Amino acid sequence: MTTPIPQQPMYVPAAPQQPKGFAVTSLCTGIVGLALAWVPFVGIILGIIATVFGAIAIRNANAGKTGGKGMAIAGLVTGVLAVALFVVLLIIGISAGMHS
Repeated sequence: MTTPIPQQPMYVPAAPQQPKGFAVTSLCTGIVGLALAWVPFVGIILGIIATVFGAIAIRNANAGKTGGKGMAIAGLVTGVLAVALFVVLLIIGISAGMHS
């Protein structure tokens, strides 16, 4: 009677990473837009870009075309916050100028 030769485990290659370009762009522009919301019109422009790219990245991630859905959501949120902070600071600045 012969003893069976033990089999070596099969090598399973890792799945290729999906591109995350829109998600990374959304997150980066959202963070920078949030940090620069006090600079006239820089915060709102970067916030709008982050919001648009975040929405595109979420749509692509839901369709299975790309990864990075978490980064896309974070970019969308930081973009919206950058726009909101810019608007609040603009209103404060206008109202402070009216009372001077």
